[in-house]
Amino acid sequence: MKYITNSEKETRNLIKKILNISPSQNAAVYVLEGDLGAGKTTFVKGLEDVFNIQIKSPTFNIIKRYQIDYKGFKNLYHIDFYRVNSVEGLDFEKLLKDPQNLIFIEWGSNVKKYIPSFAKWIYFKYLDKNTREIIYEAEENN
Repeated sequence: MKYITNSEKETRNLIKKILNISPSQNAAVYVLEGDLGAGKTTFVKGLEDVFNIQIKSPTFNIIKRYQIDYKGFKNLYHIDFYRVNSVEGLDFEKLLKDPQNLIFIEWGSNVKKYIPSFAKWIYFKYLDKNTREIIYEAEENN
């Protein structure tokens, strides 16, 4: 699906359309790709309204965990691999196997070989100051 958003608010609200998930045997994983300033973190901040939490960019921490209670999910992980090219020492595989985890990954292409086949990819493109193109691939990305 292709979306065009014309404001930060529209980008944040788009996550509510896309977040149609239910627990399975693994974590629910969304990989967000796009240049700096393309809207990835703004998109994830749309979860603040869904879960009544405050989301901060994990750029310096790499992984930020939030406790949630949503459709069987207990943990929200916001991961930023901008400065990373390996998942060594991060217990990443363990996070992926837990069906109670909802995971949003920025810059997943930096660690693409570690991204599971069941991950859903969302691509962000900066069009102008207010406008973003967002493409959601609901099927597996190979």
